[in-house]
Amino acid sequence: MKNIVVIGGGTGLSQILRGLKWINDLDIVSVVTVTDDGGSSGIIRNDFEIPPPGDIRNNILALAEKESLLTKLLDYRFNEGFLQNHNLGNIILLALTRLNNNNFPLSIKMLSDALKIRGRVFPASTDLIKLAAEFEDGEVVFGETSIVSKNKKIKRVWLDGTAEAFEESVLAIQNANLIILGPGSLYTSIIPNILVEGIRKAVNVSKAKKIYISNIMTQPGETIGYTLKDHVEVLEGYLGKELDYIIVNDSKLPLNIQERYSQMGAEQVEIDMDDERIIKSDLIYIINKEKPIVRHDPKKTSELILKCLQLE
Repeated sequence: MKNIVVIGGGTGLSQILRGLKWINDLDIVSVVTVTDDGGSSGIIRNDFEIPPPGDIRNNILALAEKESLLTKLLDYRFNEGFLQNHNLGNIILLALTRLNNNNFPLSIKMLSDALKIRGRVFPASTDLIKLAAEFEDGEVVFGETSIVSKNKKIKRVWLDGTAEAFEESVLAIQNANLIILGPGSLYTSIIPNILVEGIRKAVNVSKAKKIYISNIMTQPGETIGYTLKDHVEVLEGYLGKELDYIIVNDSKLPLNIQERYSQMGAEQVEIDMDDERIIKSDLIYIINKEKPIVRHDPKKTSELILKCLQLE
């Protein structure tokens, strides 16, 4: 049994977990950021003073043993009335937290057990922490949603206040054979985990190989114009340690999808590094052909992760 810890946020991380969960002899732990302050998660966080549940929910559903009516219900988002934009899974995690005397990690475990997930999901911290950023022009902004909405070049990010790492997340990292960072939003999904001092220290002390799975596309509000080298340098700067492997997509998107993303201010991440740590492959997976969304192919990405594990 090999221990794999995947560190990040919601959408990008969950896509990788969908591939890893079908590989035998892997013990999977997902360590998830808790700085989200937008949408349903942000409202629940502010009104009920629990960590934002959205990214946690995404990871639990990704690791579910099988797609079922229950998983579909937990992913359902209301479109009208006073519940508009709320996700049922978020509300259930809130209810479970209240039923368990505000024990958020226990609520995660109970929902995970109910879905018989193939792995475990932990928050990076259970503290109510907020992300802060300074832009190149000197402006300082607090809150993940506000940071992204500025759509300006980020100089640095930090946590507003202290954050204690969740003990089981630290233990999982210490026991890992492989630690995976990303894919996901560089400044708002991956780095916030590293900003939790206990998480960063555990990653650095661990003898496990560290993998970064690069985003396929740049992200408006965070990494516009960033090349692969930019992503890696920023991540290693916050981590304080070099990565062992870098997994990147090397196939080109169809022109129509490139144009669609260009209209949103995004483009494919340019591979501008000639480095023996880089592992390249066609990793593109397209969701929704009418309005294409680019994701990592779970199966192909998992195969590259296994390759890294065999090199360990």
